[in-house]
Amino acid sequence: MNSKKIKSLQLDLDHAETYEEWRDIAIEFDKETGLEEWKNRQTSEHYDHHLIRLRLNKLKDLRKRREDVELFYTLNEGIHGNLGGMGRSALYNYTKFGTKKLIVEYIDEVVAALVHISHMENETINFAEKLDFFRRASHCFGRSALMLSGGANFGMFHVGVAKTLHEQKLLPTVISGSSAGSVVAAVLGTHSDEELIDYFALEDIKHEAMKFMGWKKIFKGEALLDGEHLEESMAKFIPELTFEEAFEKTGRAINITISPAKLNHESRMLNSISAPNVYVRKGVLASTAVPGLFPPVTLVAKNYDGEPQPYNPSRQWVDGTLSNDLPAKRLSRIYGVNHFIASQVNPHVVPFVNEKGQAQGIRQLIAEISAKTTKNIVANVLKHTTSNMKSPALGYFLTQVHALVSQDYTADINITPNFSTLNPVKLFANPDPQDIINIVKAGERSTWPKVEWIRNCTKISRTLDSILEVMEKEELELLTSGGKTSKAKTKKINNQEMRMKKAS
Repeated sequence: MNSKKIKSLQLDLDHAETYEEWRDIAIEFDKETGLEEWKNRQTSEHYDHHLIRLRLNKLKDLRKRREDVELFYTLNEGIHGNLGGMGRSALYNYTKFGTKKLIVEYIDEVVAALVHISHMENETINFAEKLDFFRRASHCFGRSALMLSGGANFGMFHVGVAKTLHEQKLLPTVISGSSAGSVVAAVLGTHSDEELIDYFALEDIKHEAMKFMGWKKIFKGEALLDGEHLEESMAKFIPELTFEEAFEKTGRAINITISPAKLNHESRMLNSISAPNVYVRKGVLASTAVPGLFPPVTLVAKNYDGEPQPYNPSRQWVDGTLSNDLPAKRLSRIYGVNHFIASQVNPHVVPFVNEKGQAQGIRQLIAEISAKTTKNIVANVLKHTTSNMKSPALGYFLTQVHALVSQDYTADINITPNFSTLNPVKLFANPDPQDIINIVKAGERSTWPKVEWIRNCTKISRTLDSILEVMEKEELELLTSGGKTSKAKTKKINNQEMRMKKAS
């Protein structure tokens, strides 16, 4: 082992300019350090390699011998996203690039078997049986979602994360955003893949998103920053689309979290299912309305005549981070998501984030138990204090603190920045062009080590989605054949099918 060369390779990794450059260096690093041998070795305490090997051998043998019916029934036994623990973080944090080759080989074989089944003649397994199988397999396997946290100007970090995932064709179709994250989620959900390429070039991202109004304003009960100016800036890169129109355009199901501006109101998650006619831009404006910085927002929706009108005009909304920074439970309920990728940049959260399923020593385990116990005690004290509070203003404040303390800020895969490269002083300052470039690049670099993990964990679900897209179009053609359905009605049915697919 050449320590000088390893040190040089680590330095090269830190200064790589593209994912492809980083990947090649990471592979060389693993070879130089002997970690490549770990990938080739099947055994590990972190997953059931015996189960994976048996399953792999059976699928390969059946497909090789073209035992199509038996292969179909073997797959019907179940396709699981974390079979034998093969998605655990410990299996992806050991090397710089990739994981056990047995895991990669198994995933590739499942994908090949699924594609093989989808291409089988209907005489062997009829179309209805195949469609039913793929729908059940998709439902059981689940899908992934990308959750973008709040974080003021550090939200530009999310652009780098999304840019990398988009370039690698790994951007999930279910995306949530709160506060700063809602801006990036809205851009992803209102622009086509071709339009996103221009956005990721950063040429059109505006730098004047915040307009300082003076500290005296906050003591008068007014907002510190100009909300109208922010809305004007948003209009330059978020088109005037409703959540339903955005979904129909891009096929991406975006979800914006908002918090109530008054006590005793419930938080909400806006999307094409729960609020189809609400304008995305107004939802984003509400989610970014940090109390004391921006004024609360009344949502606007398109009415029956296609005209904008206030949506629940008696209610106003503020920063989504306060109540639901990463809305995993809601995404799971609405879309069947069971695998979460989080881009987390909240300064008060990042130092405490770790991967779920990570191998833990006794000290780390004790520290985590202590942190959770302290969190529960603080949450219960705040909840009790709030329920007995006579001051509405103080009660509202404590309610928001309770919501912040009670949240789960971690996911299955967490992408976080190294705050040593970001200046906390600029959290609420107007970024200059170089600041934007630096923060976006930090997002890219933080995502690169997670790419193969995301690729492996989502490859089967992405394959199922692509197969179902083709088969459901074929089903729709069968249902509408014979000229009995108008083109307009066919389009409406197709849109409904897409929405139900995302919700199933």
